[in-house]
Amino acid sequence: MQIYLYNACNKRTRACGRETRSFEVVQWKDVRLGDFVEVLCDAQIPADILLLQSSDTGGVCYIETATLDGETNLKQRQAVLQTHQHQSTAEDVGFFELDALHGEVYCEQPHEKIYEFNGYIAAEEHVPITRSNLLLRSCVLRNTASVIGLVVYAGHETKAFLNNSGPRYKRSQLEKDINIDVIAQVVILIALCLIGAIGNGVWSDMQVGVNTPYFIQRFSPATSGFITFWSFIILLQVIIPISLYVSMEIVKFAQVYFINWDISMYHKATDTPFQCRALNINEDLGQIAYVFSDKTGTLTENDMVFRCCSIGGVNYAHSVNFGSTAESQVSLKAPLVVDNALSDALLDPSTRMDCVEDFFLNIALCNTVVIASKGTHHTLDTILPEDVVYEAESPDEAALIEAARAYGYILTAKSQHSATVHTPHRGPIRFKILKTLEFDSVRKCMSVVVQEVDTNRLVLYSKGADSTIYRNLSRHQSGLPLLSGQHKMADSDPKEIVTEQHLSMYSRLGLRTLCLAKRVISKEEYQKWLHSYTQAQLSVVNKEDLLSESVRGIERQLELLGATGIEDRLQDGVPETIEGLRIAGVNVWVLTGDKQETAISVGHSSKLLSAGMDIMVLNATSQESCMEMLMSHREEINQQLASHSRSSEQSSPRHPLLSLHSVLGGSVSAPPLNRALVLDGLTIEHILPHKAMRATLLEIAKHCRSVLCCRVTPLQKAEVVRLVKEDLGVMTLAVGDGANDVSMIQTANVGVGVAGREGNQAVIASDFSMARFRFLERLLLVHGHWCYSRLANMMLYFFYKNVAFAAVLFWYQLFNGFSASTPIDGVNLIIFNLIYTSLPILVVAIADQDLHAETLLRDKCYYRQGQQSRVYTRWRFWLTMLDALYESAVVFFIAYGVYFNTDVGVAEFGVVINFSIVITTSLHLALETLHWTWVHHLVLWGSIVLTFTFNMIYMAIDTKQSIIDTYWVLYVAATNPAYWFVLLITPIIALLPRLVAKVIEQEWFPSCVQQARALEGRSSRYQGHLLGRAFSQGLCAQPHTA
Repeated sequence: MQIYLYNACNKRTRACGRETRSFEVVQWKDVRLGDFVEVLCDAQIPADILLLQSSDTGGVCYIETATLDGETNLKQRQAVLQTHQHQSTAEDVGFFELDALHGEVYCEQPHEKIYEFNGYIAAEEHVPITRSNLLLRSCVLRNTASVIGLVVYAGHETKAFLNNSGPRYKRSQLEKDINIDVIAQVVILIALCLIGAIGNGVWSDMQVGVNTPYFIQRFSPATSGFITFWSFIILLQVIIPISLYVSMEIVKFAQVYFINWDISMYHKATDTPFQCRALNINEDLGQIAYVFSDKTGTLTENDMVFRCCSIGGVNYAHSVNFGSTAESQVSLKAPLVVDNALSDALLDPSTRMDCVEDFFLNIALCNTVVIASKGTHHTLDTILPEDVVYEAESPDEAALIEAARAYGYILTAKSQHSATVHTPHRGPIRFKILKTLEFDSVRKCMSVVVQEVDTNRLVLYSKGADSTIYRNLSRHQSGLPLLSGQHKMADSDPKEIVTEQHLSMYSRLGLRTLCLAKRVISKEEYQKWLHSYTQAQLSVVNKEDLLSESVRGIERQLELLGATGIEDRLQDGVPETIEGLRIAGVNVWVLTGDKQETAISVGHSSKLLSAGMDIMVLNATSQESCMEMLMSHREEINQQLASHSRSSEQSSPRHPLLSLHSVLGGSVSAPPLNRALVLDGLTIEHILPHKAMRATLLEIAKHCRSVLCCRVTPLQKAEVVRLVKEDLGVMTLAVGDGANDVSMIQTANVGVGVAGREGNQAVIASDFSMARFRFLERLLLVHGHWCYSRLANMMLYFFYKNVAFAAVLFWYQLFNGFSASTPIDGVNLIIFNLIYTSLPILVVAIADQDLHAETLLRDKCYYRQGQQSRVYTRWRFWLTMLDALYESAVVFFIAYGVYFNTDVGVAEFGVVINFSIVITTSLHLALETLHWTWVHHLVLWGSIVLTFTFNMIYMAIDTKQSIIDTYWVLYVAATNPAYWFVLLITPIIALLPRLVAKVIEQEWFPSCVQQARALEGRSSRYQGHLLGRAFSQGLCAQPHTA
C-alpha cells in the first residue's frame, strides 16, 4: 500500500511506504487500486477515490465537476464518518492515522454512471458508502486545503474513462447516397474494362496469321484480353472519384468557418459565438424534417424568479396578474416583489405562523446549495447574513433560497451534519441534519430529516413534484394528484383542494410548480427507519428497490405546507422561430420533464399551440387504455381527413402558395388538420415496447401540427427521437441545454447544444452549439440550405467530370485495338483532377448561393427542397452520367473528325482532346454557378489559363519520354488552324444541349428556387433603376427645409 501526494502542477504524485511516511514523486499511471492519495487545493483528482479525510473540520470538501459533466457550480462531498473520526487533530496531514484503519472496502464493478456509486466498508461494523463519499477523476478540489482518500477505481476503470467513448462518428445522408453511387461507378468501371478486354481479345484473334508490321503477337488472345483488363483498370480508375472525399472534407471545413463567423448567430450579452463541433454533417442541416426540443433552458431562459406561492391554502400573488390565458405572463425582467400580505402574516403570530415558518424552513433546509461569503467560499460555522452567497446546483433552488432570504429566512451555515438558519423572529436556529434523501427522477422529490437543537424536535421536510407530494399526503396515500379535476376524494383537506387549484392556476401561467410538505417524527420511528435504510444501503442484491421501499417508509403521511410558482420566461424570438420552422415544413416536438399544464401553457406562448387548435391528450394508466385511446384518436382523424378530402374536391380553393407547394411536393407539407398531440411519460412507456402502438402513434402524430411530450425522462427523450428517426426514416435534430438532454442529442442525426445555465454537458455532446434557440432558424433555413445545395451540386459535378474524362480515353480505344493505350501523357493524366479542375469546384462549393439569406428567411418554404433531397437524386445522377458520356463523345469525335486522314501524331491529338475536355468541364461548371464573385472568375478562368501556361512550360522541356514524347508538341499544334477550331467549336456543341435545357426549364418549367432567383434579379435591377433615376433627378440631394 502506498500514499500519494498529488501536485496540481504536473501529472505526478509523491509516494511513500506506510512505514517510512516519506513521500516520493510518482506518475498518475503508477496509481493503483487500494492506494492512498492526497489531493491539494485546486488540484485535479488522479483517480476515483473514496474520501476518508478532509482538512475541513466538518469532514466535507468541495469539488468542481466541469471537466466531467460541464457544471461549474461546486459539489459537496463528505468524508466517511467513521474514518473521519480517526483523523489526527494536527494540521500536518502526514499524521493521518493509517494504523487505526482496519477493514475492507466492497463496492460495485466499474461502470460509466457518474451519479451512482454504492458499497460498504467491512470493519467492526458495516459502514455504507455512496456517491457523496466519492471523488471522481479529473474533478478539481476547491476551497479545501487537502483531502486523503482510498483509490477504488484507477486508470481505464475510472468513470471519466468509461464515459469517454472516443470520437463520435456521424455520416451525413449525402455521404450515404454517394457511397451507393460510387458502387455504381465501380460497376461502370468493371463494365468498361470487360468491354475493353473482350475487344482486345477479339482484335488480337483477328491478327492471328495476319502480317501486321506494327503488331507483335506475344500472347494468346485470351491471355492478352486478361492482361488488358487490368491495364484498363489502371487507365480508367479515374472514374472512381477518390478525390471527391478529400474535396468534401476541405469544403465542409471551410463551410464550418463561414458558419462560425456568422455575426447574426453571435450572442453579445453572453459573448457566446456559434460553434460547429462536427465537421462532417453540415449538409444534414438542410434536410431536417423533425426538430425535438427541450423546454427549460432551451425555449426558456432558465433564469428562475420566485413569482408566487400558496401557503396553508392562501395564495400570495406577489403582484402576479392571474388571468385566464397564457398571455397573462409576468415579466422576468422585474425582480422578486415581496408580497405585503405574506409579510404581514410573518409579522402577525396569530395567522398561520407555524405553517408559514415551516414553509420557509423547508426551502432553507431542503436543498443542496453551497454557502459562501462575498468574494470567496468559506467553511466556517457562521457567516454574517448580509455576506451570504449561495451556489445552487439548479436555478430552481437558487430562486427558492433567494425568496426565503427576501422574507428573512437566511441559511447562514451548512455542513453535512448541521445547518443554521437566521429567522426574522427567533434569530439563528441551529439544526442537526440527520439524513438527506437526494432528489432522483423516479421519486421526483427531495427530503431532509433535521433535529432542532433547542427543542430536539425531529422534522422531515420534503419538496418535489405535485404528483409525488400529493400521493404521500396523509389523506391521499393511495391516490394520484388531483389536478385538472380528475377525481376528488371526499375526505380531502380543504387546504389541499385549494392548493391544487392554485397549482393549476400557476401552471396555466406557465410557471414551474413545486409542492412543499413536512412530517414530525419521533426518535424511535426515525431510528427504526434508519436501521432499515442502512440495511438497504449495505445490500448487494436489489439494492435500488430496497432503498426505494425504505424511502417510501419515511416519506409518507406528509402534511402539506404549500406550493411555489417559479417563472422561467420564454427566450426572445422563440415563437417566431417555431412558426418559421413549421412554415418551412419542419415538425417541432417539445420533450420536457415539466408537468402537463406548464408545458401546454408554454406551448401556447411559444406558438407551438394555437388558440383554435384541437388538443388531443393521451394520459393512459395502462396498455389497454393506451391502445383504446390511440385507436379512438386515429379513427377520429381518419374521419376528419375523409371529410377534408371531400370538401377539397368540391371547393378546390386556390392559394397563392399552391403552385409553390405543388412544386415542392406534399410529403412533408404542413398537415391539413389543426390538431396537437399531448402525451405524458407514462403513456410513452406503454407505447414504446409495442410495434403496433408505435405505428399508430406515428400515424396520429403525422397529422398533427404539434406534439408535446410531458413528464418524460432523459432516456424516454432519446427513445422518442429514435422512434421517429428509424420508423419514419427522416432526418432529425435534437436541441437541448442540460445533461438530461445528452442522450437525445446523441441519438438524433444532428445534435445542437444550447449554452445555458445547466452546465456545458449538452454542448460538449453536441454537433453544433449556440447561445439561443432563435439561432436555429438561421442555422437550418440559411446555412443548412446552402450547405446541402452546394455539396449536392459538387458531388454531381465530380461524378460528371471524372466520367467525362475517362470516357474520352475509352472512345480512343475503339481505334487502337482496345490496347489500353492513351493519347494523353502521364503528367496531364495525373494533374487533370489534381490541378486543372480542382480549385474551381472547391470555390463554388464553398461560396455559391442559389438564394440570398434574406430571401430564405422571408420565404421559408424553399427549405423543403433539401428536405425532399431534390438536388441530389438518383435520376439526376444518371442523367449526369449520360450527359458526361455525350460531352466526352463530342470532345473526342470532333477532334477525330477534324484530324482524320491528316499527319497529326498521337501526342498532338492528345494535347487537343486534353485542352478540349478541360475547357468543356470548366464551362460546364460556369453554367452551374449561380452566384459570381471576383474569386469565382479568378479561379475558373484562371484554371484554363493555368492549363495552357503549364503545358507551354512543360512541353518546352525535353523530358525524353519513351511512350509519348510531348517535347514542343503544343507549339506545333498551335500553328495549325484546326487546333483552334476544335478548341472553339467543341465546348459549344458539347454544352449546347445543357444550355438549351436550362433555358427551357427556366422559361416554361421553373422551379420555386428559379422563380425566386428571377424575382431577386428583377428586384435588384428595379432598385438600381430607381436609384439611378433618383440621382439623375437630384432626389438624393439634401431635402428642402420648409
